[in-house]
Amino acid sequence: MNTKVTPGEIVVMAGAAVALVFSFLPFYNEDLFDPSAWGGGVFPVGTLIAIFAVIAGVLVALTKFASFKFAGVLGFTYLQLLLVLTFYSAILAVAFLILDYGDVGADRGVGFWFMLIGAVGSLVGAILMQNEARTGATGPPRA
Repeated sequence: MNTKVTPGEIVVMAGAAVALVFSFLPFYNEDLFDPSAWGGGVFPVGTLIAIFAVIAGVLVALTKFASFKFAGVLGFTYLQLLLVLTFYSAILAVAFLILDYGDVGADRGVGFWFMLIGAVGSLVGAILMQNEARTGATGPPRA
């Protein structure tokens, strides 16, 4: 079993962990909403950012450390599914970034900003994994 973890896999798993941990911190700095992404103000759409990133991170961890053989889902290969999950997570986070909350006086909290970083990071990791699979590269060359 090859347990050598590539940089792309590390970035996907780290981004998923960041998105999950910070989803429990305040998504907004306002009393109108429940502070976390799991609260009534942004649930379920804001929660999907963390859920899709975590699914991608768990999928990477299972295939790398538990010898899970991914057969494909709905015609998607392993890397394609990772790219779709992480892209959707990142695009939802960017949509919350673009959304204007000036009329209710809400401001984005620390949980949102780190979920955005985690979602975009997991997307970058999935793109790195695509490039690693295409080129056969597993990281920087050794001296």
